[in-house]
Amino acid sequence: METIEADVWVIGSGAAGLMAAITARQEGADVAVVGKSGPGKGTSTTFAVGAFAGPWGGLSEDEYKDRVLTAGRGLNDLDMVSIAAAEAPARFQDLMDWGLNTKTAKGVFMALPKEDPGDRIPVWGREIVLCMVAKAKEIGVRFVDNLVVRSISAGADGVSMAAYGAKRKDWVELRGGATILAAGGAGALFMNHDNPKRMGGDSHTLAYEAGCVMQDLEFVQFYPVAIAEPGKPIFLIEPEGADLGHLVNADGEDILDKYEITVRPAATHARDALSQALFEEIEKYDGKVYIDLTHVTKETWSKNPISATKWAYLDAKFNAWGQPMRVAPVAHFSGGGARTDLHGATSVAGLYAAGEAAGGMHGANRMGGNALTECLVFGHRAAISATAFAMNRAKGETAAAAPRPLETGEPTADPDTLRTELSHIMWQYGGIRRDAQGLTLGLEKVRAIGTEAARTRGINEPRRLQKFLELQMAARAAELILESASRRKESRGTHARADFPASDDDQWNGHIRVERRQDNAEWWFDALVEDDNTLQASTSSP
Repeated sequence: METIEADVWVIGSGAAGLMAAITARQEGADVAVVGKSGPGKGTSTTFAVGAFAGPWGGLSEDEYKDRVLTAGRGLNDLDMVSIAAAEAPARFQDLMDWGLNTKTAKGVFMALPKEDPGDRIPVWGREIVLCMVAKAKEIGVRFVDNLVVRSISAGADGVSMAAYGAKRKDWVELRGGATILAAGGAGALFMNHDNPKRMGGDSHTLAYEAGCVMQDLEFVQFYPVAIAEPGKPIFLIEPEGADLGHLVNADGEDILDKYEITVRPAATHARDALSQALFEEIEKYDGKVYIDLTHVTKETWSKNPISATKWAYLDAKFNAWGQPMRVAPVAHFSGGGARTDLHGATSVAGLYAAGEAAGGMHGANRMGGNALTECLVFGHRAAISATAFAMNRAKGETAAAAPRPLETGEPTADPDTLRTELSHIMWQYGGIRRDAQGLTLGLEKVRAIGTEAARTRGINEPRRLQKFLELQMAARAAELILESASRRKESRGTHARADFPASDDDQWNGHIRVERRQDNAEWWFDALVEDDNTLQASTSSP
């Protein structure tokens, strides 16, 4: 079996991973980025609309923090928010120095394509990835592609990771001084989503199985206004664009008025409330919920530069200016993940996390545009800390080898079929609206899929084995999300319980956390101390 070494390993090549890799290399580390495909491909950054929220273009730090905290429904890590406010402008400047094409609006730093996409589908995030990959390669970051990292063993002596490559038809051991986990979130666990299809919760599972304390896993954000025309691709409407249109049900009722959603842009500052309102209307009206843009002129629409790049595509693909279009929410972002300190360190020595792999910055609901900002700020911070740790280690030479998953028997089902079934379960029982009965049933079904996913004995076809390995991580992540959701007996932010429809600050103003101990999940609740952002342990498990 091949062994590959580096001072610092980065798992994932989206914005968080690339910023971490670049920074660690600039700090003097030998850096390698490992990914399922080529650099930047298959990441949520590529699919992003290119907008970074921050104190930029005339928005003050205090105004930015107020917006973030309002969206987070009381559970943001205040220190993280303050750090993001203070350091985001410097990270935006990094991208400009590296050659990214940008535009500024109040409170928004935007990456723009170098040319008008015309009636082709716009992919704004690609410019961010191309810029950062070019910088990483220029300074000597290595990329190790087409590997699925399945386990991490980390500690004071460094790190060891077990990764499988279908193209190599073999396992590979990755050794180093430290690992930065930046493999994204779990949006593709759900039937309706806008994530890359392999974004199935690897970060959740890798961190949990490595022994990290995890938090806030119940908070999965759904983007509210996505075109959902039958037979057409899912396509997001920019928050400012959505505000220009009229969101109505089949009876013509204005949904924003009906649910008293007054903040604007609603899809930026009230993503949770708007997603839940649209979901309820879709159920009531058998999917017949629309956005009407027929009155919007090209001049008005194009005032937002990102929206402007969508005009021709929306016209050609959807006839958006000639008829109302069906819309629906889609799974979009994971708010929880590994608990980290302000420098990206998890509870496991040598293992760091950034971006959607980490939890804390966004609380119960992420403000629109803040995902990419978090990636830059905390990818940078995690890299500085991880490099300092790694440079005193012997590249994992004395670390325990990361274990491979157990084989419990020969497979009895197809991994693609099981993966599709898992996505339906998550949408039905763990999606926008939840209740105790559904969460209990969903957990039973997900655990059954996890049992099937472990049956890999005798598989000789490399791509099939790779699919089972990814299914194992997807099932574990799904189980953690559902279990966490079942324990929070209230509705807050992106977590909506039909059986507990109100928020309950007396009982639930804090974080649900879990840690793997001797192969068992240990759950507890940490309440936020009043008027402080420090935590105190609850006396009872939720």
